[in-house]
Amino acid sequence: MAYQGRQPGIGIRNRFIYTATSGQTTFSGSDSNGLSLAYQDGAYVDVYLNGVLLIPVTDYASTTKTSVTLVSGATTGDAVEIVCYDIASIADTVSSLNGGTFKGAVVFEGGVTGAGGASGGGTNQIFYENGQTVTVDYTIVSTKNAMSTGPIDINSGISVTIESGARWVIL
Repeated sequence: MAYQGRQPGIGIRNRFIYTATSGQTTFSGSDSNGLSLAYQDGAYVDVYLNGVLLIPVTDYASTTKTSVTLVSGATTGDAVEIVCYDIASIADTVSSLNGGTFKGAVVFEGGVTGAGGASGGGTNQIFYENGQTVTVDYTIVSTKNAMSTGPIDINSGISVTIESGARWVIL
C-alpha cells in the first residue's frame, strides 16, 4: 500500500479545549492552550462538554469552520473540548506489491527496468517474457509500433486495432 502519511506540520486531528463562562454558547478563536479553532468540515467535528460527547445539530452547530455554537449555554468552569479531524484523500494508486490494472495510457519517460518477467542470471536484461493471450481490447496508435513473441492468441470478442502507420511485429 502506498504511504498515507501527512506532510510535516499537518495533523490528523486537532484538539481545542475551552473553559466556559456563564451561559457561553459560542466557542471560537484561541483556546486555553493558545490554539485558534479552525476545521475543514463540520461533519468531522466532535464536541465534548465535561467529557460527555454532544450530538451534532441536537446539541451544537459547527458550520462556520472557525466556531462551534452550543444549543444550551454552558456553566462557568465547564470544559468544552472540540476535536477536529482533517479530511484526507488517498491518491488513485496501483499497488507496487500486488499490481493492478491501469485503464488509461501509462507513459514511462525513463524506460522500464526489470519488467516483463525477465529471468536468468545477471543484470544485463537480455531476456524479456511476454504473455501469450490478448485478453483486453488493444489499439496500437499510428505513432507507435509494438513487438511480441509468439504464438499469440486473441480471446474471442477481443480486438487488436493497428492504426494506419503503426506496426505490430510478432516474432
